[in-house]
Amino acid sequence: MDQQEKEAIEIIRQSRYNSNTAIREHNVAGVSKYWMDDMVVISGEGGQYIGKKALVAVFTDMFAADPPVFERIPSEIIIGDSSILAWETGSWNYKTEPFRGNYSAMWRKVNGIWLMQSELFVSLD
Repeated sequence: MDQQEKEAIEIIRQSRYNSNTAIREHNVAGVSKYWMDDMVVISGEGGQYIGKKALVAVFTDMFAADPPVFERIPSEIIIGDSSILAWETGSWNYKTEPFRGNYSAMWRKVNGIWLMQSELFVSLD
């Protein structure tokens, strides 16, 4: 693994940590800053959410109601040979609910910045 790949992995790992922190703080802008405009999410129960704008609305409503606290914990991040795409996988769990599972995320480097293009969550509870 070369230095550029190590740096990209650390950037993605830090972005995930920052995103988890934003969730704990109920900070929609802090979570969404890592999403591409065409972000796609498949939730743990199979719900489909398309577009950053739609996801911002979902998170805004979620945080305004009885906000859950959850985190994604990466176990592996792989940078593609092109250095433009990356794959992240790991586990997710709620701190405030009995839900947990696995996830994968697709990251894309856009104008030198790593952003999430999609996430897939699978509930294992």
